[in-house]
Amino acid sequence: MPTKYAQVAGHPTYYYYVGPTTTPDVVPDFSRGRTIVFIHASGSNGHSWHNQLDGLGARHSPIAMDMPAHGRSDGVVGFETVSQYADFLAAFLEALKIKSAVIAGRSLGGMVALDFALRYPDRTQAVIAICTAARFNIPAERLAALEAVAKGRASQQFNTDGYSPRTVKERMEVIREGWAEQVKTDPRVRWTDVKACAAADFRAELSRINKPVLVLAGADDTTATPEDARFIAEHIAGARLVVIADAAHNLPTEKPAEVNAEIEKFLSQL
Repeated sequence: MPTKYAQVAGHPTYYYYVGPTTTPDVVPDFSRGRTIVFIHASGSNGHSWHNQLDGLGARHSPIAMDMPAHGRSDGVVGFETVSQYADFLAAFLEALKIKSAVIAGRSLGGMVALDFALRYPDRTQAVIAICTAARFNIPAERLAALEAVAKGRASQQFNTDGYSPRTVKERMEVIREGWAEQVKTDPRVRWTDVKACAAADFRAELSRINKPVLVLAGADDTTATPEDARFIAEHIAGARLVVIADAAHNLPTEKPAEVNAEIEKFLSQL
């Protein structure tokens, strides 16, 4: 899939897209179908959405960027708040001359999508919130473990947390792919990302979102539980909730065909 850099708010920002390539100073054409901007999870990067770009690119114009300090984008320090990421998303759309788009995100990215819809409604066509929560319940011991890795007191964690028991048993290649994405971003950034998630709370504001919303959850997700997803759907008028079996916090890579089918169905109804 093609990739490019764009200058966004002083950050050279790497992004993936679908369609004909262009010279460095020319923005690609994003007019095919719906323009969908995918926002990655904590400590991740845009390539984590490759299944969605491959699956949706024939009919639509999907884009997935590496947020600052993630993947191949500029910087080594992540933002401290979800709102800073949402503001950067607004600057990214401006840089790519996109007036409005469908905003999709997983985990941290899902929170960014919700915040973006609240504060930039004119730039939001719809929201796809995947494996996220309006308020995460992140144990203090998890933050302490991430801090220890970030400060060099512990080695980076490679485990099967975030995957369903069935994925662990039958699809180890999906987990290895996730580990390969994990090492593309400094562990200090993962720590600050998770702290940003822990500090954010949009529960009281969800009812102000008046855009079409699709909420996707993995049935086995213990980080952003199906109950967290249900809370979002119940507090946004007209939101649709889909819980997918045999998947957890890495739903888009565990069940890409199912996720893509639900997104296509949602987009067809906009």
